[in-house]
Amino acid sequence: MKLYQGLTQVQVNEEMADDTPDFTITTDLTKPLHYSPSELYHYLDAVLKPGSRHDQNNLKYVTDAAFIGENFDFNSIPYTAKLRDFEEKMAFARNLVSDLNRHVSVNLNTKNHTFELLFVD
Repeated sequence: MKLYQGLTQVQVNEEMADDTPDFTITTDLTKPLHYSPSELYHYLDAVLKPGSRHDQNNLKYVTDAAFIGENFDFNSIPYTAKLRDFEEKMAFARNLVSDLNRHVSVNLNTKNHTFELLFVD
């Protein structure tokens, strides 16, 4: 699955992994992400409707950098509020799409209380 699907579809006790205090998020990857899983969660929370199916969301917010650059409210989350000029916003959007569309397997390790993102790099 793609990272945005793993972050939005896999839950622990009906909570997203980032909102579950007992779990930590780990990554197994070769090529680093541009943004941390926590930052990606905050972005997804800002643009996708909680609990909705993918056909009920505008997936251009995870697949189309130009759409994100034109339509995303950059003031809605702290780490994008500092982006001021067009080039900074577009670099953010391109890197975001790159991260969210990487292929990943998700493993819930209940013994260690970890939400493991296993990337196929």
